[in-house]
Amino acid sequence: MTHLRGAKYQDIMLLKDEEVNTFDSVIINLFSSDIHSIYQAALENKTNIIQQPTVQPWNAKELSLEDPDGYVFTITESLDANKDFATVIDNVKGQL
Repeated sequence: MTHLRGAKYQDIMLLKDEEVNTFDSVIINLFSSDIHSIYQAALENKTNIIQQPTVQPWNAKELSLEDPDGYVFTITESLDANKDFATVIDNVKGQL
């Protein structure tokens, strides 16, 4: 994996895989401050939910949805906006 970072929350993560298809070749990650409302709207609209809102070790709650063309959108909500990057990385290393 290559992690490219412009500024805080401007990240591109590139992963190498032997086989590529629409489902795993492009994942669009969007930031939200109200992931619960997006989740409720997805349920009401019978959207294909790949992953329900889940707390991740990288200081985020994430929700993954699939659009009708098979593209995956991951919606991310920060758990603690005051945590610095180094603290978050130390936490991830401890849990993975």
